[in-house]
Amino acid sequence: MGGHSIFSFVFALRRGALPALLLALGLPMAQAGAETKYNDWELWSSAANAVLPARRGGASPFRVNAAVGAVYAPDYLGADNMTTRALPLLDVNYAGTLFLSTQQGIGWNMWRKRTLRAGPRITFDYGRESSDSPSLTGLPDIDLGTEAGLFIEGFVSSWRFKGDIRQEIGGGHGGLLINGEASWGSRWTKKSSIIMGMRATYMDDSYAESYFSVSAANALPSRPAYTASGGFRDVNAYFQVIYDFTQTFYVATELRGTALMQQASDSPISESEAFVTGSIMAGVRF
Repeated sequence: MGGHSIFSFVFALRRGALPALLLALGLPMAQAGAETKYNDWELWSSAANAVLPARRGGASPFRVNAAVGAVYAPDYLGADNMTTRALPLLDVNYAGTLFLSTQQGIGWNMWRKRTLRAGPRITFDYGRESSDSPSLTGLPDIDLGTEAGLFIEGFVSSWRFKGDIRQEIGGGHGGLLINGEASWGSRWTKKSSIIMGMRATYMDDSYAESYFSVSAANALPSRPAYTASGGFRDVNAYFQVIYDFTQTFYVATELRGTALMQQASDSPISESEAFVTGSIMAGVRF
């Protein structure tokens, strides 16, 4: 896939192909029932993609990882109310080069070595609605957004390092995010693995304004005006256990503690400065 094809693909997303793409991925544009728009499938389902067994022989260049599960998470980033919601995973990899995933987004391993991969990708931000929580009543909705960026992932012995930069281009929060992550993993038993890691996210002024600012027009006695600026949004630490019943069938679990940093935690929208999420997924690889 050449550079022209990538730019054409991004342009198509901006021109209206995004809804069809989301439906094809199984990513509904609105959460069902009492669930809010907020989700972070990239983090919550990361345990299901953390350990992949050696590829079996065969002629097909496709590798598929499909799983279902549940996550216990806040109604929105900074909310003190926690809910349980469905957690899907569909991850399709073609020849180790192209991927289409509810967890990783849509991307190209343009630079691929044994212990390093990097390239461009498209991810999605589901935004936020004022109806997601009484605490958000009267605030502007944040539309679903498309993020274009670059990623890198490397391995050194038992350590894994990840980084990415993403700019929202599709009418959502309009901001830029930078993520950095380091983790350590090892076999616990013959069939199980453990992974421990930490991750930090930096946001620019536009993202901070969209998610954490309160304008004077939307201020209330219980929610004063606040202007958020760029800085570290949050840091989190996680512990994952992946159990492989067979090379095909597995169960993945995770506990993740997140702490909001000053620009986010000082916002009157943020009811809780720290929270713990938990997830469990059962899946198959083929």
